[in-house]
Amino acid sequence: MILSNAFKSRLLYKERERLSVSPACGGELARAQAILAEANLCDPQANVALLGDKQFLISATGRSFITYAVKGRVWLALGGPVGQAEEACALIQSFLDKAALANARPSFYGVGPQFDRYVEQFNFRRLKTGERAILNLETFSLDGKARQVIRTHRNRHIKQGYQVVVEGPGAVGTHLQRLKEISDQWLSYQTGGEKGFSLGRLDVAYLNRLPLATVQQADGKIMAFANLWPTADKSRLGVDLMRFGHDGPNGVMDYLFAELFLWAKAQGYKSFDLNTSPAAGVRPNAQAPILTTLAKLAYDHGEAIYNFKGVRRFKLKFHPDWEDVYLAAPKSSPVFSALMRAAVLINKPE
Repeated sequence: MILSNAFKSRLLYKERERLSVSPACGGELARAQAILAEANLCDPQANVALLGDKQFLISATGRSFITYAVKGRVWLALGGPVGQAEEACALIQSFLDKAALANARPSFYGVGPQFDRYVEQFNFRRLKTGERAILNLETFSLDGKARQVIRTHRNRHIKQGYQVVVEGPGAVGTHLQRLKEISDQWLSYQTGGEKGFSLGRLDVAYLNRLPLATVQQADGKIMAFANLWPTADKSRLGVDLMRFGHDGPNGVMDYLFAELFLWAKAQGYKSFDLNTSPAAGVRPNAQAPILTTLAKLAYDHGEAIYNFKGVRRFKLKFHPDWEDVYLAAPKSSPVFSALMRAAVLINKPE
C-alpha cells in the first residue's frame, strides 16, 4: 500500500503523540523502586529517579529501566540503564529508537566508567562534565595523620552526647518539621536554591522512599541530616542531600560522614560515593572547545552561580579517589543542546 506524504506525516505525528511524556506516576515509581531493590547494574545516583520528575523507559521484563527528562527535542537520560546487566544493551537501543521515532536527540548525562562499554559498542562520543569522589571502604580507617581533623571532630561530638541515627525508608514524616527548618536555614546561605534532575530536594514522598541519616543531640534534637542512595549489590552507598542548620555545631558534617563511612563499612558496602563535583577537572578540548572553556571558567570563577570549589574542598578532606563523569551521546546529537538542557533541569527544577 502506498501512503501519501501527508498521511505519513499524520501517522508520525500520532506516534509522536503516543510517545509524548509526562512526569512518572505512582505505579512507575513503585516499579522503579522494586527494580532498584534487585538491580545488579546500578549507580547510587539512580535512586534520584524516585523523585518522580523524570520519565521511565522500562524493559519488557519489568526488571530494568532508563530514566530521562524531555526538554524540547532533547531526551536526556540520567545515568545509564538500571537493573539487570544483560538487559542494558537492548534497553539503550530501545531508548535510541524511541528518540529517533520522536525526532528527538538522545544523550546520557552523569555517566562514569561503568558506562564505557556502551560508549564503545554504540559508537557514542563523550564529554567530561565533572568528577565523582569515591571512598574505598574496604581499606578505610580513621587512623593516621591524614584523617586527624575528622577523627577529632568525631571524638568531640561523641563526648558531647551526639549520635548518628540511620533509619530505613519512611522515617521522614516523624522528623519533617525539624528537617524542613534545617533545610530552609541551609538553603538561605546557598547559591541557587533547590536543585533537580540529578539531585534530590526536600520532597517528602521522595525522601520517604530512601534511608535517612540524622545527627541527634542527647535529647534527640536533630542538628543535621542526609538521605542515602543504596545499591542492592552493596557495591556503593551514595549520599544526596547534606544539610545542617544555623545551630549545627562546628564540624558536624565531618562527624556525620565519619559515622556514615563506618556504618556503611559495617553493612558490607565496598565503597562510598560522595557524589559529583560539577566541572571539576574539565579542561578545554578540541571536541567541544566553547563548552569545555565555559565549564573551566565556571569552576574557576563561578562561585556566584554554584559553590564549585567549596563542594570539591569538602570532599577532598576525606581523601577519596576521583573518577570522571561525562555526557555520552550519538555523534549525530549535539552535546551543546544536551548540556544546556541539563543545566536548566538541574538549576531550575520543574
